[in-house]
Amino acid sequence: MIVVDRLTKTYGSKRAVDDLSFTVTPGRVTGFLGPNGSGKTTTLRLITRLYEPDEGTVEVLGSTTEKCASNRLGYLPEERGLYRSMKVHEILCFFARLKGVRSPDSRVREWLARLDLADAGKLKVEALSKGMAQRVQFISAVVHNPELVILDEPFSGLDPVHAAQ
Repeated sequence: MIVVDRLTKTYGSKRAVDDLSFTVTPGRVTGFLGPNGSGKTTTLRLITRLYEPDEGTVEVLGSTTEKCASNRLGYLPEERGLYRSMKVHEILCFFARLKGVRSPDSRVREWLARLDLADAGKLKVEALSKGMAQRVQFISAVVHNPELVILDEPFSGLDPVHAAQ
């Protein structure tokens, strides 16, 4: 699924990622643990190709060139990217269509119900609590049924009940 080989990323004199290598095989859940500023988010951005490495290579789903907008990849960034004036159901259908889902309406409704947001579909994003917005953002990362899902700080803003889902 992911092959990282001798990955390095530097910002000025700060080396955020230093000669990192690892492999993630299909069917595995893999996580990064470390203090703030240790390069976890930078590594995820390198894997999704939002950033380019200074050195090393990243292979995702068999490709070293495919961009993060691939329909085969779901990405939940640390910073959330929901359009605040759009309605929840509308924005999730929009994101699903961007990822190649032709008729996303029923799939979006299923995900909203699954994450206790069935009544939130008609609300504007700006009316959501932080935890509700986090669940909506998660749905946007998985609604297209990707082969690989990359989550950066997925539990941020979730209460213990929803974090366990």
